[in-house]
Amino acid sequence: VNNTPCLAVSRERDCDSKKLKCNYPQCKTMLTGDERCRARSHDVRAYYSATIPNKGYLPLGPRLDSWTSFRKIHSSHQFLFQPTSKRQFAFNAIFSQSTNEGRQELAKIIEDQSDSNLSFFTIMAKRWNVNANSLLTEQLNTDSYIEVLLDSAFTLAPAGHNPECFRLFEAVEAGSIPVLIKNDLYSMQQGLNECKESLHHWYDAPILVLDSWNDLFPTVERLMGDHEALDEMQVKLRTWYDEYMHSVVGGFEDFMLEAAIEEKSVCDDILL
Repeated sequence: VNNTPCLAVSRERDCDSKKLKCNYPQCKTMLTGDERCRARSHDVRAYYSATIPNKGYLPLGPRLDSWTSFRKIHSSHQFLFQPTSKRQFAFNAIFSQSTNEGRQELAKIIEDQSDSNLSFFTIMAKRWNVNANSLLTEQLNTDSYIEVLLDSAFTLAPAGHNPECFRLFEAVEAGSIPVLIKNDLYSMQQGLNECKESLHHWYDAPILVLDSWNDLFPTVERLMGDHEALDEMQVKLRTWYDEYMHSVVGGFEDFMLEAAIEEKSVCDDILL
């Protein structure tokens, strides 16, 4: 039906919006995985940038493999969603150091605090691998990753190629409070990354924002001492997240329902 909303999605950067529109003339177009915000002609984005206005925005949400692990763990009769004050780890630090120099600095700070009284979980792989479940990577497998999130009060979310990342959504889904530094939260353009204000939608989120990673241990130690306030943070974050997702997904649905009339000339000179 011509008036039925549809979205043509590509994971390939060489498949530009004109090719998608030519093959699916009634659909709006989207390119996934553009975490450096280099593609600007598609109708819908997953990574937000203030430099690319008037585009549909669909939040990343958890990765598919992470969501699959979530569902598997949740389906267990033994599963119990724990308040933050009852969790084993004060925080987890699960990331690859190769995607951002700031992550290397954070890894050094954590390594220097190995004698801390805090209970924390770390897997800080030297290099990133697209398949975290590969036997050839130092990264934590997905099932174990989700189990750790579900047992952590806080989840460190240092910027990689882009401050906006799957980990933010995965942490909140697991009831673990994301931890960022101000430079990442209010990130402007950095190096090869052309995204600006990537976490614009998270500015009012009740997450933990530090001035720098040097504040990590004293801040978390203080917060872990007040169980009531800690659990309240978790509840407020879940309330914010539910409202945020309903709002932004509703906005996306409205965007998709807008009339999308394109000239047939979009296919001129394009080889199908």
